[in-house]
Amino acid sequence: MRFSTRGALIALLVAATAAGCGGGSPAQRAPSAPAEFIDVVAALPRSLDPAAAQGTATDSVETSLAGTLVRPAGRPPGAATLAPAGEVTPFLASSWRRLAGGDYLFTLRPGVRSAYGHTLSGADVSFSFRRELSLSAPARALAALARISLRDPTTVLGPRSVRLNVTAPSPFALAVLGDFRFGVLDAREVAAHESAADRSARGWLAVHLAFYGAWDLLGFDPGSKLLLGANPSFWRPLHFRLVAIEAQAAPALALGDVAAGEASHTAGLDWPDFAVAAHTSGLRALALPSTAVSTLVPDERGAAFANVLVRRALSLAIDRTAIARTAFGGFARPALAPLASTFAAVPGVREPAYGHSISLARRLLARAGHPHGFRVVLATCAPEDPPGELPAIAAQLRAIEVSVRVRRVASCAELAGLARSGAVAGVLETAVAPLASAAFTIAADYLRGSPANIEDYDSPALERLAGALTRSAPAAASAGVLARALAIVAGTFPVIPLVEVPGQLVTRAGITGYAAYPAGAVYYDELSG
Repeated sequence: MRFSTRGALIALLVAATAAGCGGGSPAQRAPSAPAEFIDVVAALPRSLDPAAAQGTATDSVETSLAGTLVRPAGRPPGAATLAPAGEVTPFLASSWRRLAGGDYLFTLRPGVRSAYGHTLSGADVSFSFRRELSLSAPARALAALARISLRDPTTVLGPRSVRLNVTAPSPFALAVLGDFRFGVLDAREVAAHESAADRSARGWLAVHLAFYGAWDLLGFDPGSKLLLGANPSFWRPLHFRLVAIEAQAAPALALGDVAAGEASHTAGLDWPDFAVAAHTSGLRALALPSTAVSTLVPDERGAAFANVLVRRALSLAIDRTAIARTAFGGFARPALAPLASTFAAVPGVREPAYGHSISLARRLLARAGHPHGFRVVLATCAPEDPPGELPAIAAQLRAIEVSVRVRRVASCAELAGLARSGAVAGVLETAVAPLASAAFTIAADYLRGSPANIEDYDSPALERLAGALTRSAPAAASAGVLARALAIVAGTFPVIPLVEVPGQLVTRAGITGYAAYPAGAVYYDELSG
């Protein structure tokens, strides 16, 4: 059954109330005429446990649902850049201050209650962080980069006071707390569903929403549909008191739902469909600043791309402007530097620039021992990348006699497996940074052992900068370290950035409150209209 009409939503609300799903009482969850918001997304999580490993396809939805101490600051949809990573806004925390050693002292918002009726306390924060860090490798990686103590992440100082413990001052410690993996769970409710067979209540959390925040879960069909009702104890009024989220793998059908008034919002359209949306009456379609960059990742472990001259030759041979125009309908920007231009500029740092020269590319291939080119297999993930992007790249590389066989795989998990195993010479992937920070992105993507470095890129020069990249320092020193790190990445070509991929906002006209965030989240509690 689809969440495609208001009548269907109300029917589901009544059914959920009768079944006793969610945390609030039936009397609280039966509004006579709730304002509803229907979101059609590309993918929904199969588990609501923030510690569940589900890849990156559902990160934006999970971020939208989580109740965190802080949220990333948003930027208006028409902005050119995202807010700097350290710029955050209060959510469950009403205030905070940084202590001398880099720790943070948070004061929790008073009187916050979950949909299960429990009041937020420092114990909930401590329980949630410790649980997540014990179960989630991505959370541990984020915490390590932000210098958050893995062994002792928090100290409860009072019912509404908690300290975040760090191993060293970091510019990222506050920013990562806006990630859904650091959402605050109702510890008492989770503990009530722990058992000898499931000591972390993972089975219960898979199908229950236990975050402190705006929403009570009314219905959940894993991977398919999710229905939320307003938490009656939320601290401010909500315009939309009923939110339905439905997964729809066919972008054209998602657009059709919004255009027909059967849905409120969608994103992740094919670019031709996005162009149609931009000219459809009653809709608003905007390209948003994002951290996403389409990249070609050559496997340096293989013979073809072991030589940096070959990797540089490929970069020079690719016409990024043409790719942005043909594969992305002109909505994307050519990636002319190692990192997205949507990151706020760092004073004193000028990024190295990528050029386009077929003649120089040919000379570099000859110097590398390939005067007549070579053959390679490059793979791409069908759900993630525009179908014409890799074939367009393959056509351009023929100009330097590099013959490409294109392999399209069904899932991004399969693509990552090919990259790890070295089964293909390279992959086309869209890299999305969780924070709009140049230093954080370099550390997360290119340092040895980082989760995103699945091809085992290893630069001793960059490793020597690892500590300085992730540690707070005076502005001039930080800028110097970042400039050196950018030069290393630009000169060694661990990846070949191609196109900066914007986010999408496709909504019924009249709905306001949207903003641009690194994770592409839609915070439903901030919308009106």
